[in-house]
Amino acid sequence: MAQLALPVGKYEFNDGTSWFSLASENWVLNNVNKILPCAVATTANLTATYSNGTSGVGATLTNSGRFATLAIDGLNLAVGNRVLVKDQTAALQNGIYTVTNIGGATVNWVLTRATDFDSPTQMVRGKTIDVISGTVNAVTSWMLTGAVATVGTDSITFARLAKSGLDTVLGTTNQITVTVTNNVATVSISS
Repeated sequence: MAQLALPVGKYEFNDGTSWFSLASENWVLNNVNKILPCAVATTANLTATYSNGTSGVGATLTNSGRFATLAIDGLNLAVGNRVLVKDQTAALQNGIYTVTNIGGATVNWVLTRATDFDSPTQMVRGKTIDVISGTVNAVTSWMLTGAVATVGTDSITFARLAKSGLDTVLGTTNQITVTVTNNVATVSISS
């Protein structure tokens, strides 16, 4: 049977009673909450100096501890790997970064904010990020729970999505709060 090839986009159709909107698979894949997965996610605060770049664009975390090759959650990283940084003491430093220098015995490692997650328009509360590898965080998904109006000022907070639901989600002003009691989750948004 021949298939009708439609151009990429959204379409309207009527079943004789109501109008419906349809979207092609390509449109959905290119427009709906698409964030590339990260190789790893942090498990603790990184000892690093933060530079905010230009309102978050080009922001970096640079090793400020002893010289070493960058390894996170049991994985030695390579240039270009994506990292979900979620455990910084200063939560404004959290986000998705790419490895721009792996570091070594005489040079600091450097992470640079990912170009698809470096501005408030990209950091939308509710977006999810998948993590592929790691001893602790392999095959997990994380949700951005707070609103980000200004990169470098506002906290960037993530909560792990468990197979059975959300767990350990802490909310503050303008964030999603989830309370789990007897396996029943109550979701609320602070004013």
